[in-house]
Amino acid sequence: MSRLLSAATSRGHEEVHALFQAGGPILIEVRHPGAIETSDWYLLETEAAFDELIARLEANVVMHIHRVWDLTNQTGGVCLRR
Repeated sequence: MSRLLSAATSRGHEEVHALFQAGGPILIEVRHPGAIETSDWYLLETEAAFDELIARLEANVVMHIHRVWDLTNQTGGVCLRR
């Protein structure tokens, strides 16, 4: 599991930028603390789409972000808290 970063920090944005630069779309699992429902899933191809998603999400959600082409790497993803 990756270390939890804040989506508001430049480090969090740099980590996501690196995933996009590595190629391919990214898969985001959004977990809602205390929610009874399952996670929300998003498949994004651009950083602009990621920024739009961040603007729509509620505070305190946790996002697990991975490159679609590299899902075998369990530690290579980014974990952000909104």
